[in-house]
Amino acid sequence: MTRILRKFFLPVVCPSAIVSIVQQAMLVVLPLYVLAIGGTLAQSAMIIGLKGIGMMLADLPAGLLLARFGDKRVMLGAAFASVVALLLMSQFPTMPVLISTALLLGLAHGSWLVGRISFITDASSIEERGRVMALSAGTIRLGNVIGPLLAGMLIAAQGYQVTLAVFAICSLLVVLCVARWVSYTKPQGHDSHSVIALRDALVDNRKVFLTAGVASFALMLVRSSRALLLPLTGAALMLDETSIGIAISAGAIIDTLLFYPAGSLSDRIGRKPIFITSLVLLGMSIGLLPLAEGLWSLILIASLMGLGNGVSAGVIMTMGSDLAPQKNRGGFIGIWRLFADVGVTSGPLIIGFMVKLAGLAVATCSIGLLGLLGSAFVVKAVAETHREPAE
Repeated sequence: MTRILRKFFLPVVCPSAIVSIVQQAMLVVLPLYVLAIGGTLAQSAMIIGLKGIGMMLADLPAGLLLARFGDKRVMLGAAFASVVALLLMSQFPTMPVLISTALLLGLAHGSWLVGRISFITDASSIEERGRVMALSAGTIRLGNVIGPLLAGMLIAAQGYQVTLAVFAICSLLVVLCVARWVSYTKPQGHDSHSVIALRDALVDNRKVFLTAGVASFALMLVRSSRALLLPLTGAALMLDETSIGIAISAGAIIDTLLFYPAGSLSDRIGRKPIFITSLVLLGMSIGLLPLAEGLWSLILIASLMGLGNGVSAGVIMTMGSDLAPQKNRGGFIGIWRLFADVGVTSGPLIIGFMVKLAGLAVATCSIGLLGLLGSAFVVKAVAETHREPAE
């Protein structure tokens, strides 16, 4: 671990941690800021949705920009766009500005993720890639803890505009980190940055997307569903907010503690066993939610969920990096990220539809079954990528 940290702390871990803290803080700041300037609850929810839409919209264009400018310049552009968006939010507290800058913030974050995957693919060997990606995923878990807490403290002490300005300065630090410590790799001459490159990447790698891509979609869908089903089940059990928070925190602690061991396992035994284990554990734990009878049973199920999610830290990024071809790599990574982002967005939408149609128990069991079916699909259709770099 020490050698990996020495090599990747400044170019990957440090800027990724700052980005994660800022992004998670925005999930708290943005909806409350909308309410503070006189917006409605619907507008508050819409702002977060726009940020997610921005991330999805960025995936494919960012892949093309990789081919044109390289991963370092894409990450620099994404970090600078975040600075601009946060400063505009701070200085112009109006709904039209917040709507446009929330979309810009999502575009910037999506582009950052695509550029980071590409850089790690270049900078790491296949034998260490799982641990590097797991460290990168660990920064997201760090952001989950620090971001909302820091946002709440800053808002209480200085108000929204100063809080947004502070996070703009943090994003400027990311620009400096990338400029100083991320090495520039000239884009491959045979990579096209036209829209045709996306079509070629999709056609040339269609078998990969129909197997590993579908598997990543399934895992992200189950992951995002877990984050919604757990509090909904707690509410259905008539637990108070504190008790639900304790259950969620129990799973989050286990999840956070496992990110580096998960990366180490990914490098030792391969990506496929990690994928299967995660889907089985998440599918089982979600399927057990209707059997919860109170706080302690909910804590046990949440802990099992944390184990299932923690063991898969970074595995989707790692497998995408393993599979990324030399030709049209940017287009491939953009499409790969889109599969994952659509999975994240689909989970809550499917749950909302099924809860309205058939109730919470049916929705929960259906998502659990999807996780188990996903694991069977990985066993049957997805090839191991750890010892077989893409040609």
